[in-house]
Amino acid sequence: MRIALLQLNARLGDPEGNGRMVERAYAEAVAAGAELVLAPELAIPGYLAEDRLWEAGLRRRMEAESHRLAALSGAIPLIFGTARPAPSGRLWNELWWCEAGDLRHCARKRVLPSYDVFDEHRYFEPDASAQPLVAFHGHRIGLSICEDLWADPQLGNAPVGYGLDPIADLAAAGATLILNASASPSALGSWLPPGRSAPWAIPSKEAQRRRLLPGLAEKHGVPIAYASRVGAESWLLFDGGSGLALPDGRWQGCEPFHEGLVLVDPVAPGQPWRVVEEGSWLRRALVTGLRDNLAKQGLEALVLGLSGGIDSAVAAALAVEALGPDRVLGAAMPTRYSSAESSALAEQQARHLGMGFLRLDAEAPFSGFTKTLEQAMPGRTFGLTDENLQSRCRGSLLMALTSEPEIHQRLGTERVAVLNTGNKSEAATGYFTLYGDGIGAFAPLGDCLKARVYAMARDLGEAVPLGVIERPPTAELRPGQTDEASLLPYAQLDAILGAALEAQRPEAGLAEDLALLLDGAALNQARAALPRILGLLRGTEFKRRQLPFAFKVSPKAFGAGRRIPLTAL
Repeated sequence: MRIALLQLNARLGDPEGNGRMVERAYAEAVAAGAELVLAPELAIPGYLAEDRLWEAGLRRRMEAESHRLAALSGAIPLIFGTARPAPSGRLWNELWWCEAGDLRHCARKRVLPSYDVFDEHRYFEPDASAQPLVAFHGHRIGLSICEDLWADPQLGNAPVGYGLDPIADLAAAGATLILNASASPSALGSWLPPGRSAPWAIPSKEAQRRRLLPGLAEKHGVPIAYASRVGAESWLLFDGGSGLALPDGRWQGCEPFHEGLVLVDPVAPGQPWRVVEEGSWLRRALVTGLRDNLAKQGLEALVLGLSGGIDSAVAAALAVEALGPDRVLGAAMPTRYSSAESSALAEQQARHLGMGFLRLDAEAPFSGFTKTLEQAMPGRTFGLTDENLQSRCRGSLLMALTSEPEIHQRLGTERVAVLNTGNKSEAATGYFTLYGDGIGAFAPLGDCLKARVYAMARDLGEAVPLGVIERPPTAELRPGQTDEASLLPYAQLDAILGAALEAQRPEAGLAEDLALLLDGAALNQARAALPRILGLLRGTEFKRRQLPFAFKVSPKAFGAGRRIPLTAL
């Protein structure tokens, strides 16, 4: 039986637009010879419209669009995710089987995730009852929704302890094929230094699916078809990963971030699961995050500070890949402490990428600020205030560019935003200036430790000048300043953050954990710095709350999945 899995990119709160997208994909699937068509979880409202799901108007539109799709279904079943009100006032997360113009069967999500970025109990009612099977073309088909798949105590999210296993229930009832509609955000695993391993390291979502789907199909002797959404919603990235797991442990599927049909067949042979390289996944994920967030927020162009440093160089290359060079403008903004090399590297990269480039004098406003302070406080000396003032002058200049008519003309649009270029290592330690380099609409690198930024720079090839990669990272806010002298060598810092933050290792054992990641003097240096780095991580929460959101690419990102009170340090 040929099954079409619809790997679609929904828009939140747009039932009509999403319904038309499902309708077009359904017609394409039927034309391609599909005998069954499966769309993702909550394909009609989009995953997840959050508190908009409480709006009575949106609820009415979701139901009306769902019934419209049901009415246009033909002899080929169309199965899609939607939601309807439950007696509690919350919603049922449902999967509709529509056939011959009617809703033939409705299955409800039994397991609701409430961990990390998930908060589904806020919106949905779980259905504790076992779901009946659907007879079709000689098969007994079981329907399930996303987290229902992850409840297996050996293969899934065992620490969550759901107390029920919907997939096992369907298999025990005699299912010969199981369908799962998902909207599953993806991420890399916790960061480890190259060539290192640790038993506590958290694997990537792709690796978890690689264990889960074929594992469940083998365990229960039942093929499992998995259709998941693709695209980006604010900080969440969905890479799809749709495919069919066969009982022999093999797989039929597609590349990550593919948008469109995935055709599978339980009687066709599968292939070994193809492992996706981290660098390739990360690059596609961040480009998708930029492109989708701009489009879905009504933005069309970006400006960013182009300093000649690694972070801004990688951010610029990703922006150009996402939007094209005509819609990206980089600005070099030197002060008295900026080197000629910095501006030259920034201009070299802009020229190579074909993006717009400006050189703005940040020294003039900085001098004005310092003169004002000197008038009020005669005899004051240079210090942290002056470093932060330089960054804030640059931030103000970038914000000014977004509303300048001449910039609108150059970029071909008035819908211009500032792109934040900060990385996770700096965010974790508070090594950024509020209202300076902390500004922006979103931060593509904000969940990437510095090591991943360097790896991506190398993966981007000529898009990032070699001189940028090889020079010591520096904010150039005072003479002789380097980032690693102010913080810690990034190899040690990222080892600490990879264990403490991304893998959530207990503080009491971190010194021992680091022995798996570092050796010799580097290990000793990291252990000695542990109290200071952990203190910075705790003490700068108030700064991180004011950063632009970052695209989640790690198991534990700042934001919705890590809720630390400001008053509990």
